[in-house]
Amino acid sequence: MAGLRVLIAEDDPLVAITLSDQLAELGHIVMAVASDGQEAIDMATREPPEIVLLDIKMPNVDGISAAEQIGAQLDIPMLMLTTYSDRPLVLRAAEAGALGYLLKPVSSEELAANIDLAVHRHREKLALKHEVTRLEETLAERELIDKAKSILMKQVGLTEEEAYSRIRQKARERRVKMAIVAQTIIAAEEFLMG
Repeated sequence: MAGLRVLIAEDDPLVAITLSDQLAELGHIVMAVASDGQEAIDMATREPPEIVLLDIKMPNVDGISAAEQIGAQLDIPMLMLTTYSDRPLVLRAAEAGALGYLLKPVSSEELAANIDLAVHRHREKLALKHEVTRLEETLAERELIDKAKSILMKQVGLTEEEAYSRIRQKARERRVKMAIVAQTIIAAEEFLMG
């Protein structure tokens, strides 16, 4: 995997330096190190990283709250770092958008594997979002075409198949999507009936 631009949020300077060194050895670029959650939020919104590593327990704004706020503004993978492994904390981190949960001290191998996994999960999530959007658009177009077919059947006396064929033919002639032709038919009927 190509090097990623990483934001680290860690209030312990020794841990932050260790993580920075490990990330550099793995070929990533540490673009900034925040010492608290609010600083991480500010840095991430000012210059978005490609992945964020957040310590859970930090002053001012904790890592989970920072992850929630960063996630509300940016769609990027986030990993949580902590010395705590209690289940409620893990669940809160997941709800905040964390795609991984690492216990300190973190080995370079664990860090590399979790970064790869988080990036992969994030890409899958983006692909699913894209597919949902595409399906919603297809459904909306289908609804427009069905409404236009109904208008043609009622106003012109065509069968459902003839109405569909006419819409498809006009779309080919104009070199536009069938939904565009359907919108024109619907708008014309609204104008005539309005």
